[in-house]
Amino acid sequence: MDWLRWNRARYDTYAPVYDAFVRRFGFIERGRRRAHELAQLRAGERVLVIAAGTGLDLPLIPAGFEVTAIDISPGMLARLRRRTDSRANCAGVAVMDAARLGFPPSSFDCVLLHLAIAVVPDPFGTMREAARVLRPGGRVSVFDKFLSDDASASLPRRAAGALARLVATDLNRQLGPLLAAGGLTLRAREAVGMSGLFVAARAEKVALSDGE
Repeated sequence: MDWLRWNRARYDTYAPVYDAFVRRFGFIERGRRRAHELAQLRAGERVLVIAAGTGLDLPLIPAGFEVTAIDISPGMLARLRRRTDSRANCAGVAVMDAARLGFPPSSFDCVLLHLAIAVVPDPFGTMREAARVLRPGGRVSVFDKFLSDDASASLPRRAAGALARLVATDLNRQLGPLLAAGGLTLRAREAVGMSGLFVAARAEKVALSDGE
């Protein structure tokens, strides 16, 4: 299966009902807000929102930031653009594959991966790209569902994960290996919903000291 095309098609289909569906689950909004708190955004920073969807992160980013949003789904971004109309800090919106970002290295101070890394077809490529476009010392903010790094998925969970992946999302990705693939260092991690299934975290692209 071409998962990239499948992602585009299914999220184009979900776009009209996505916001209403997400808002039925209060812990998702609380988890997203906590991820923003952990991100520790500073005024003037350049922020990239990967798999931005309909733009539910945008109202949580105060004025004073230069925000770029990308997603594979034109249908989702059409709804995001309605939110950007009144937000002068949104510098750009583009249809783009999260694992093949069209930005130079060190373009951003912070990358948001909120409900993103569990749905992209290539999570390792996505995390490597997030790290590539970060400046040294920059941060990745993650909010998503993960299997614990020290656990193995049971047979029932693998079966549930296969079905969930076909419909929307992967239940069995692990944050630690993904961050390692991007050369990122975990700085904060908290369980934020569904008995620890959902996690908010912050990782950093460590700046090399002189001579390294």
